[in-house]
Amino acid sequence: MTIAAEALIAHFLRTYREPFTAKDVSKLLAQVGIKVPVREIVEYLESDPLVFPLEHRLFLTRTGAFTGQFFSFVPTPQELAQGVFVPGDRCVPFVDMEMLSCTLQFEYNGRVLEPKLFETDCNQARELFSLFGDEYAAQYIAADPVNKQLRLAEQEFELPSRLSLTGVSIDRIMQDCDFKYGDRFLCRVVEWEKGLIEIFPLVTHKHNPLQVNGEDMARQRWNDMLEKALLESFDRLGPCASMDEQLANVFYECRMDLCTADCGSVREFLGTSKKVAMELFGVETRLWRRGEDVPAVGKWNEHDVHCGLDGGVPMYSLPDYVIDCYIQDVLFAKEEDVSGLARKIIPAAMEISPAEEREFALHIMHRNDILRKKYNWFADFSRGAIRHRALELYAKVGDLVYDVDCASDRLTEFPQQELVTLSQLFSHVSRMLELLSRLNENLDEEESAMQLSLEGMEYNFEDIRYQLKAVVERLKNDRFKVI
Repeated sequence: MTIAAEALIAHFLRTYREPFTAKDVSKLLAQVGIKVPVREIVEYLESDPLVFPLEHRLFLTRTGAFTGQFFSFVPTPQELAQGVFVPGDRCVPFVDMEMLSCTLQFEYNGRVLEPKLFETDCNQARELFSLFGDEYAAQYIAADPVNKQLRLAEQEFELPSRLSLTGVSIDRIMQDCDFKYGDRFLCRVVEWEKGLIEIFPLVTHKHNPLQVNGEDMARQRWNDMLEKALLESFDRLGPCASMDEQLANVFYECRMDLCTADCGSVREFLGTSKKVAMELFGVETRLWRRGEDVPAVGKWNEHDVHCGLDGGVPMYSLPDYVIDCYIQDVLFAKEEDVSGLARKIIPAAMEISPAEEREFALHIMHRNDILRKKYNWFADFSRGAIRHRALELYAKVGDLVYDVDCASDRLTEFPQQELVTLSQLFSHVSRMLELLSRLNENLDEEESAMQLSLEGMEYNFEDIRYQLKAVVERLKNDRFKVI
């Protein structure tokens, strides 16, 4: 699919609110002279987190699913003391994840509330972004324009003890009503694509905090419904690509029960639930059953385990950006011969025919001819060492991924957290190589972050490789037992 087609589809998915089919998208593209097979559009829509598949080959966008839906949250005492609240992760999963939460707009009585700074400590700041995953919280905080002076990579991704966040002023609301701690804001998504949310103060604080009223009972029922829906989603969907995606599926499917004026908040729910919590998933975080490891294989994907960790794509059918990185590494070393790259790129344990190897080598030579014409050693100087280091890690991880893939019918016998981590490392280092392959992009500001990221990935790989390799060797021995 071309870049133009993807851009048009992305715009469509952020603005269209009615159910649609892949054929509808195909016709839309055809109107501007772009032809894309319906099958390819279906594959694109099924993999896009902004799309919900419906019955009868219909799809619905997130803007269609969540526009007009309700959610709520309770400001902290520290926020109320400063007359402000920080959106943070409180709008998950109802808003566009590609929009920084500090750019969301909250409308009260027909007027958008003004931005206002919130002064806090690093621990509370991270808590306000925890649903994005604690591993990403610091990056979301640093992306706030008020923190543009933070150079996380230079500080090894450690936040300062005190910092500011862009929040939303609630001075007008506090002037209009007796809003206190324990009261909540009910929110309704007005325009998903613009990040516009209408906000209503619900003043229900109690003089006696031990007294149980109707609102408390309604919220408990809401918590019970969310808990039940999440537990069912774990069995049916497994751990989704993110906590946002997990919650989006649950809230859309149960919107009649969960997106009501009596709704609670995900943060409050996680603070009281005895069955659901944030649990480690490799090097990331997911919602899962409290106290349990999040497995790599389960009911949701057991019929696909034969596809292996890399989706069943042969290792030598690599994307061009990986091949380009290997060629650029040769050019950076000021070498001329690329004839040995084919065997270097292919996993050591993989056996291919001489004809396949020749075909792959010809493809490498073709890419080499293209890249040599525009390669500039001096412009590539700063990133050359990083790319070489990333390729070394990619080769090690790729070899182990291939070994594990060869035992894909017995993935349940591998340690699950290590298996998840391996898959994540393969994905992360691949994305890094994709970025490094773009010779025309200036990556000066990201180089320190890449160095730190590589260091972390190398450490994580050494931490898991021996456990996974031991299972690979045991499974090999099982297949070659002498009787």
